[in-house]
Amino acid sequence: MSTSATPPVSPGTELVTGLLVDRFEVDPALVRSDARMTELLIDSLMVVEMAVTLKDELGVTVSEDELRELTLADFAARVDARRAR
Repeated sequence: MSTSATPPVSPGTELVTGLLVDRFEVDPALVRSDARMTELLIDSLMVVEMAVTLKDELGVTVSEDELRELTLADFAARVDARRAR
């Protein structure tokens, strides 16, 4: 008997995914943990808006470089770590 439990999703992943889909209108089918943030935030204005949104709504400061370099999973982990401080 095999059970395939889905691993729990981190709060950061839920928050970032929610912002991507709801605020930035990213197609949910594209939102995968291994997707680079630049694949999801397709222009530089979206990158800046995401950084500002995270600062305003969560008090989390992220750099534009982080948004350009990291995967969704890595970025969400940083958001989680900074929220925990």
